[in-house]
Amino acid sequence: MRDGSHRGWIDRGEMRRLLSLVGPLYIANLLHMGMGVIDTIVAGRAGATELAGVGLGAAVSAPILVAVGMVLTITTPMISRLRGAGNPGRIGALLHSGLHLAWFLMAVELVALYLGSFIFDYVTDDAGMAHTARWYVYFMMTGVPASVLLRLIQGNFEGNGQVRPGMVAALLGLGLNIPANFLFVFGWGPFPAMGGAGCGLATSIIHWAMVLGLLALMFASRRHRQAAQCMVSRRKPNRQQVRKILRLGFPLGVASLCEMTFFSALTPVIAPLGKIAVSAHQIVINMSGVVFMLPLSLSIATSIRAAYHVGAENRPAFTALMRTAAACAFVAMAFFMSGLLCFSEEIVSFYTHEREIIQIAVPLVTLCAVYQLSDTTQAFLSGLLRACHDTKALTWVNIISYWLVGFPIAVILIRTDWLCPQLGPAGAWVSFIVGLTLAAVLLLIRFAGTFRRTFPKGR
Repeated sequence: MRDGSHRGWIDRGEMRRLLSLVGPLYIANLLHMGMGVIDTIVAGRAGATELAGVGLGAAVSAPILVAVGMVLTITTPMISRLRGAGNPGRIGALLHSGLHLAWFLMAVELVALYLGSFIFDYVTDDAGMAHTARWYVYFMMTGVPASVLLRLIQGNFEGNGQVRPGMVAALLGLGLNIPANFLFVFGWGPFPAMGGAGCGLATSIIHWAMVLGLLALMFASRRHRQAAQCMVSRRKPNRQQVRKILRLGFPLGVASLCEMTFFSALTPVIAPLGKIAVSAHQIVINMSGVVFMLPLSLSIATSIRAAYHVGAENRPAFTALMRTAAACAFVAMAFFMSGLLCFSEEIVSFYTHEREIIQIAVPLVTLCAVYQLSDTTQAFLSGLLRACHDTKALTWVNIISYWLVGFPIAVILIRTDWLCPQLGPAGAWVSFIVGLTLAAVLLLIRFAGTFRRTFPKGR
């Protein structure tokens, strides 16, 4: 048995390594999410119409941007596995293949965003809301190349166990986001006021600043310079490797799209109930995203460490990591559940002072607290499955949990009284609980089989 015997539930050495990754990842993800929070707060200050418009625009653009970018996040565990197997010299070739795939993904993302911009006139009769949402998407399109490349370059640093560069880039982005949002939303000097749509332009500019900063760091670093030069070389791509990245990453993109669109598609379902209902729902969605940053960060860190142990074929270390990460995940879950239940009104009041919105949003925060157990569990298991290169299961679990089960329940609860009195926005959050719980159960079953296949007895 390599690495000695791992006694007890928590392995202290693995805990230190895991937390050294989780800390910067959490800060980086929180800063990324903070940009969305700032968008919501600034748009809210511009009025309920602008806030609702940004919510609708984000409901279309966010799933597309995240889903396409998720295809390239598979490079993180792939790089970590190369390191675990003692093959770090092959990282540059992997990044080169990833860059060629990135050009194709950019085209897909631009087309998807443009087509998505036509939906707003069909889901709301509020012309101002639709106008803001449409131009928000148009402005987001200007940052598409940067958002795709950002995933690939961050994957290089994270796969090498270096998560601080991403944290610094996110800090830079947040620092730029605050003045940029106020500049483009409210206008100043030669810059006209763009309303909520200006949040989209600010986000695109920030993506460009972040990716250029990280790319410059790659070329300046002795450790990464060779990989960076290989990544941008003009040689022909390794088609087999491009196909492998796509084969493993595409299910992640589809799974992410299923999850994101499930959450986002309910905003148009709520839209006919009025801008107050949409604004309340958007605030809690945004707040929920902030809370999810810690389970997400732990999932990424777990995936990095687990992939390294898979590459090294080290079952005892993988098991120790799994137990340690599970303990961390559920401590974090308990902390956030308590905070949401105790300070729901204070949290909502941070976003808006409109009493009508607060009255609708506060009960939604309580429902959000309830699903933290399921959300944390599914995020944790997803990270382990990515490390094992078992990504197809994530797609099917999300399709079943969110679209075949969750979405129909949401529509019924939000808009009808078939099962109970019409719940309005609360119906969406009840469906989130159902969908996430089912996803957690199915992923647990899948991982049990994947673990046995990855580490047969005796290895």
